[in-house]
Amino acid sequence: MNLLLDTNILVYITRTKHRNSVIDFIAPSGANLYVSIASVGEIRSLAIKNKWRTPRLKLIENFWDKVNVIEITQLYITAYAQIDAYSQRSNPGFADYQFATPRNMGKNDLWIAALATILNLELITTDADFDHLHNVFFPVRKIKPVEFQRFF
Repeated sequence: MNLLLDTNILVYITRTKHRNSVIDFIAPSGANLYVSIASVGEIRSLAIKNKWRTPRLKLIENFWDKVNVIEITQLYITAYAQIDAYSQRSNPGFADYQFATPRNMGKNDLWIAALATILNLELITTDADFDHLHNVFFPVRKIKPVEFQRFF
């Protein structure tokens, strides 16, 4: 299955000196890697706010050339709306929810989730923001942050 990298995974990739090893760890089967343009925007914002230096900036800019960066298009809108309504327990297409209270998602996370849905991608993340969507809209694989320590 092809993989969509959440923004937090990209942050870990920029922190390591062993980028190819991290990528092999994330995608051992050689799956195609995808990134949402929303994540590109988030990373560039982080770079500005945190005053990233030239080597780190070059690393991430070179990384964009090695993955499939997908623009937001009209195709996303239906998936975005469905996921947002589902997360708020208000989607009429669902009678049962695996969570008791609404899950507020950030707008960039909704765009990322919509991309995973429309392209049938497995989402790779380090956080729980997408847990309630696992195997409802797309599969989610969580990597514990400590698992990246061996690459620093």
